[in-house]
Amino acid sequence: LSGYWYEAARAPKVDVLECLNVLVPAAIENNTFSLQLDYITTVTGGWEPTKESVQFPWTNSTQHGIFSLEYDQVTVTYKLAYTNYSDIAIVCGYSTISNIPLYKFFSRERQMSQEQIAFINVYIEKYGIADQIYWEEQSPAKCNGSALQAPLTILIGFIAILWGLGVV
Repeated sequence: LSGYWYEAARAPKVDVLECLNVLVPAAIENNTFSLQLDYITTVTGGWEPTKESVQFPWTNSTQHGIFSLEYDQVTVTYKLAYTNYSDIAIVCGYSTISNIPLYKFFSRERQMSQEQIAFINVYIEKYGIADQIYWEEQSPAKCNGSALQAPLTILIGFIAILWGLGVV
């Protein structure tokens, strides 16, 4: 499973992050399984690129694909529900503050193939979550922050024009 995985879809749709990419290590170091997360946080209504590392002790649970994250008084537990080890992985989870199940669908590619989408559609229909699914856009233009560069370029150009006219 080592390498990059891109979040392709999730259920339910939550407005806290976009463009989630996960780097899974090739080896366990010091009895710790570390995931490198790269995403855009949208918690405050903004668009802020974020990188973080999440560590899990290499226990029997972790070795069987069960991961628990603790945030203050909330625990979120995820389980690797399915993978074909090459290009698709499905993670399901739950938290201590909600009885709504969480699903994350990952792909090795930024954009899923039609076969992968069809596979996920069968899965979400089977588990009754089709109406809750949110398909993630992982385009480089959106996820590399370049979507923010166009307005910045326009602003800098406008300031340069004003500077040239002696207004600024």
